[in-house]
Amino acid sequence: MKKLLLLAVMLWLAACGNGADESGAENPEEQNEETTESHEGETQSEEEESSMTASELLDESSSAWGDTVSYEARQTSTISSGESQYVFRTITTRSEADEIKVEVDDGEEIKTHYIVEGEHFIYQGNNTEAQDAPREIDGSEYGALISGLEPYREGTVTEVESGYELRYTMDGKEGAEPFLDDGMAELLDDVDTFSGQVTLQFNDEFQYTEAKFTLTVGSDEEEVNIISNITMDRIGEVDRIEKPKNM
Repeated sequence: MKKLLLLAVMLWLAACGNGADESGAENPEEQNEETTESHEGETQSEEEESSMTASELLDESSSAWGDTVSYEARQTSTISSGESQYVFRTITTRSEADEIKVEVDDGEEIKTHYIVEGEHFIYQGNNTEAQDAPREIDGSEYGALISGLEPYREGTVTEVESGYELRYTMDGKEGAEPFLDDGMAELLDDVDTFSGQVTLQFNDEFQYTEAKFTLTVGSDEEEVNIISNITMDRIGEVDRIEKPKNM
């Protein structure tokens, strides 16, 4: 995998962390099919400047929902470079029990990961296959996702009809630093252009309900673009996940 693509994917995973690392997206360069996938226009709500800061908004969200465990997150992501475009979708369901389900649709096949009490299973084509390596799901709780929004405390907040919108702009390499550890930071050495924006939506009860992530990373004549949209619902309402009968 080229460094540019690796950096873009790692930043995307860090910024949109919601179980996407289970999606198998670690090898998007293997998907070279050009797709005619289009993105529907979004309806813009009326906005007005909020007296609440991003830091205050995240504190309110954490205070109200920091102990919440379950949710369902639906994510559609597009990674494109030149004429190649890779589109995939995931549905992540975290229950109140020690279990998580991640359904992955890469446009060619659907594969579902289950992690139940540390055991990892993959369900595909009516077959369930147990994986040798155990997997933990610590940090996948809804409250942990809110805690993971810490880098966005320097963003700006506007009030919208549904609640609040927090925007965080990554303008230049320094904008990526909050999402990178020391090893990943070295990848920035080969980057010439870098820009991105994250938009987070919260309802009037301070629930984190939606996110949109856009990123452009360029080096010499190469450029990688990522667009990812996330919606969350069933927050605090998933007692158990549905599992295949033979699991």
